[in-house]
Amino acid sequence: MTAGNGRRLLVGAIKNGVLWGIAWGLLAFVTILVLRTIGVVVPATIGVLDALGMAIRVGIVGGIAGAAFAAFIRFFYRGRRLSDISPIRFGLGGAVVAFVFMFAFFALTNLASGDGFPPLANIMDDLLIAPIFGGIAAAASIWLAQRAEAAPDDDASGRLAGGASRASLGAGDRRDALDAIGARHPEPARRPSDE
Repeated sequence: MTAGNGRRLLVGAIKNGVLWGIAWGLLAFVTILVLRTIGVVVPATIGVLDALGMAIRVGIVGGIAGAAFAAFIRFFYRGRRLSDISPIRFGLGGAVVAFVFMFAFFALTNLASGDGFPPLANIMDDLLIAPIFGGIAAAASIWLAQRAEAAPDDDASGRLAGGASRASLGAGDRRDALDAIGARHPEPARRPSDE
């Protein structure tokens, strides 16, 4: 790997981490407020600022998980075109990576602090939420990327009469705006006696 490739991979991991951090933070904020409103899991005493603080923490962990997912993308999706990637499979990959990352994160931090392996009962809710957020973030990001890639070619205004795209026209090709929308049709030939 060259220095340019290493830098590009690092920038890609950081960008993916930022995207996942924002997605996880927003998902956590909405989830906390909804659960507080319906009175499930989150007590009613939790205010909006408390929810925002928790969402920021979740977003930071989501950002780190997103950087880990960038490594997953590098190994499992290298050389594939965006249009070849299924958003559902990509989302499942994001869910698996998020689950493994969260499990490893909790295990390593507890073992490093000397507390031993964390009891599953204490981390079960995190191990359930992380794959959901990871799957949503991964599927949404690939879906948006595919839409952004496909948008210029899928737009009817991007096509000329006969199905040729604008990008396929050469400098010497003669087409005007009416040809592009198919509005110009040659008039039938008239004889001088028809006038």
